[in-house]
Amino acid sequence: MARIFFVTIVAPSRRTLAKLQEYDFDLFQSTSKLNERKEFTIEGLLTLEEVGRLVEDGYRVVVEEESSKRSRAQSETIQFEDWIKGMEE
Repeated sequence: MARIFFVTIVAPSRRTLAKLQEYDFDLFQSTSKLNERKEFTIEGLLTLEEVGRLVEDGYRVVVEEESSKRSRAQSETIQFEDWIKGMEE
């Protein structure tokens, strides 16, 4: 099974950012923005092979961390009843 990473993709233009839809990758549309450096960015979950494809096509990709390191299953869990009690306090 391929390892999957959280990434930030930097596109050279608004048009190339929109063109990312053609790749059918796991990208988070709600993270699409123009950053403080006036670069178009979007976040997603990609394999290293997918990262390589984007780099070859002219995108800059920042690999953040492996997705398993940020998975919900490894984070702290709480029972629903305890969560409700905490919300009442």
